[in-house]
Amino acid sequence: MYTALWTAALVACFRLASLADSTPACVIELECRECVPDHMPLVTSHSAHGGRVSAAHGDELRLACGGGALLAYPGRGAVRAVCEHGRYRVREDGQLRHLLELGCQEDVFEDVLHDVEHCGSPLQGRAYKTAASGAPRHLATLCYDAERAITRRAHAVAAPGDELHMAPHSDNFSPLTILGNFNHMFDANTRRDAEALFSDDVSANRRLRELLKHEDIALGDQSVTAGKLLAPHYFEDQNARVTEFASNKMVMWRSVAHGNWHHLQRDVAAALQSARRVNASLHVFAGTHGALGLRGRGGRARVALRAGGRFPAPRHAWAALVDPRGAGVALVVLNDPFVAVSEIKDAVFCESMCSSISWLRELRRNRNYETPLLGLTFCCSLQNFTDVVTELPKKIIPRLDQYSILTDLNLQESDPSRNTV
Repeated sequence: MYTALWTAALVACFRLASLADSTPACVIELECRECVPDHMPLVTSHSAHGGRVSAAHGDELRLACGGGALLAYPGRGAVRAVCEHGRYRVREDGQLRHLLELGCQEDVFEDVLHDVEHCGSPLQGRAYKTAASGAPRHLATLCYDAERAITRRAHAVAAPGDELHMAPHSDNFSPLTILGNFNHMFDANTRRDAEALFSDDVSANRRLRELLKHEDIALGDQSVTAGKLLAPHYFEDQNARVTEFASNKMVMWRSVAHGNWHHLQRDVAAALQSARRVNASLHVFAGTHGALGLRGRGGRARVALRAGGRFPAPRHAWAALVDPRGAGVALVVLNDPFVAVSEIKDAVFCESMCSSISWLRELRRNRNYETPLLGLTFCCSLQNFTDVVTELPKKIIPRLDQYSILTDLNLQESDPSRNTV
């Protein structure tokens, strides 16, 4: 009898454990636009890993909209919700809601006008900011060419506190509303164009082929896509969402964007993560240089998604890592899978050092960085790079003539007196 009772108890326990294991968790896929609200709140109780926030059944999540308010709760900037079978039981009123019902009225991240050092007219200074978890924080700054609709330089940093060390500045120059900021960056037509061009590759490529159809240019299977200057993996946790701003995107050939530009960004992201682990400071600049032209019937035809050269494909995309203690390197990708052998000497404007940089693991694998189809890549000293690429001014890096090549990531904890980039 006792044996039968013990057996029944064990079976019941196993059944309960099985039910617990099968209870749906709450998984928020931040990179899935259809899976989250248009204005996703910050989850201040859990961290994101690999582009998702995971919470077990019964976990309480805190969702914050900062100065804004939740759509379902206009009087509240934050709510607490318990994960229940994949949905969310809101503590404040007991309602069981889908995540799509818990969006904010406005984006928790802002792309605002901002004073940016070494970003003078005609370029426009901008900053990516958030205030959803307390005081406003700067996540990145940019120099934007509003006339041509392309960012020339972006800047982010891995540092204690994960916040940009910016020169003294005032935020008063910014319009007071997100709508005002976005409209000031783009007039109505440009804003509509940016949203369409960078969200629909099929439409963008159809437009490009229409613009080039009289130039007798054979594109073959090549197509363009929206490349990102600052990669999501450069940022910690949910801050990666700022890379979705249109000002962070550029016209890039798909084989390049998913080839060496992707590998380069993975290596840069790993370097930034290494710096954060040891509480060191490491700056990353990224930008564009030149305008891509393809050989056509009447000479070089510029590649751009709008007439008049707006939304152009840059000839080069680049990222520069700067250790303020006196080391750095610039990594340059040629955004031209059609480049001829005779043109490579002109396109590669420094003696490449990629083979000697130990932390470029993804990029150096199988030596694909030498393949034009994937984006011919070369590595320059900061001195040689800034001789050519004026988008990164020499004066932005103090003591530039004393910098060595960042071949190894021998990072140490930051010395605030040296962090002056």
